[in-house]
Amino acid sequence: MRAGRCILNLVLCLGTAAAAAQTQQVTIEAGDSIPLTTVVPVQQTPVRITERTTVYDESERGMNRAERRAYKARLFAQRIDSLIQSRNYMFFPNSMQGLPGGMIRNIYAEYFFFGLFVDHAEVHLPTERSFTQHLGMLNFDSMNIRNYQASHLQWGWNVTMNVFDGDVCYTADLEISTITGEAVLTLLTPTVTMRYVGALWNGRWAGGPPRR
Repeated sequence: MRAGRCILNLVLCLGTAAAAAQTQQVTIEAGDSIPLTTVVPVQQTPVRITERTTVYDESERGMNRAERRAYKARLFAQRIDSLIQSRNYMFFPNSMQGLPGGMIRNIYAEYFFFGLFVDHAEVHLPTERSFTQHLGMLNFDSMNIRNYQASHLQWGWNVTMNVFDGDVCYTADLEISTITGEAVLTLLTPTVTMRYVGALWNGRWAGGPPRR
């Protein structure tokens, strides 16, 4: 009797195992027939954007001190080149002199400048009145710029133009050294010729307008 029950239980177990195997096989086939794609999110490192004031940039790694100084001088000259070619800069004077042979005067007020922009010029400069050496001031904007010419020379740049305030013509001659950064503006007015010495600024360079 017991042997019969054991045989019956064995048959039932085998049948259950066979059914389970068949079910498992069907599940695997069904899974293989539908390809699954797993999407793994990847977090990228954020991009840092920095503003550069140099035109060309290369690594200073491997340079000795002399080579590094020469490299910085080249970057400075390239910055002046880019500034003149942009036609968007301001000249800030440190001194003024009436020509010929006038008194040299220092300029400490930071609001005096000669600005050249793409579509206009802004003139705000101290000046002498005729040959009396009494001081006056030029203060006007002009949309009328004629005969503009920028020449790239061995030592730097020479920029000339005629700027009109109404019917009055002012002739500007600006010389900029790409070695020292010194800028010399000679301004011919209807009554006097003025010479200003200073430097250029583009409104973005660190440190503000250059002053002595």
